[in-house]
Amino acid sequence: MKKLFTLLLSASLLCALSACSGETSSSSDNSISETSADSFEQTLQSSESSIETEESTDLLDSTEDAGGTLIAYFSWSGNTEQVAQIIQTETGGDLFEIATAEPYTDDYDELLDIAQQEQADDARPELADLVDNWDSYDVIFVGYPNWWNDAPMAVYTFLESYDFTDKTLIPFNTSASSGFGRSLAGIEESASGANILEGLAITEGNLSNAQSEVTDWLDGLNLG
Repeated sequence: MKKLFTLLLSASLLCALSACSGETSSSSDNSISETSADSFEQTLQSSESSIETEESTDLLDSTEDAGGTLIAYFSWSGNTEQVAQIIQTETGGDLFEIATAEPYTDDYDELLDIAQQEQADDARPELADLVDNWDSYDVIFVGYPNWWNDAPMAVYTFLESYDFTDKTLIPFNTSASSGFGRSLAGIEESASGANILEGLAITEGNLSNAQSEVTDWLDGLNLG
């Protein structure tokens, strides 16, 4: 395409030069010819440079639009964060912490009451941050602990803040012993349009084996 454009530009400029030389006296033919040749060369070089710049820009845009992997997680005790970090190491994806604008209490008993009330209210707590360049991610891991047999309501705020159409969503979960509970149904509803793959639930007793469990799980997903 670049060569064709250059040839067409060359032909156009040569025709213009021929017309100019026909309207100019013979005493100045040599001077006009040299000046026009220089101008022609500069124009040609400028055009080639412009084409190369456009091609470079197109390549950059293509790279920026390429699909990536995001590991988004909500973690109160640090267990889910630990699993998220292992996934990040294995996949090379970007980490994103799902955090509420108003932090939760450090008191476990008080936290249980808050979590239960949020579920009863079907609350959507405000988040502290949003994901930059959401469209650049094709695969999104979403991790969270089990609170009262469900995901923390902040996770649903996260899911409902983005368009999951044609994206791959992969859940992971930490719990004392109850795994995903009823959260998978909620995720499917909140992340409408997502292609949801098999998730990984790690109980507190298996956290010491999290590395091998994550590795085996990811191998089975065949993400490429």
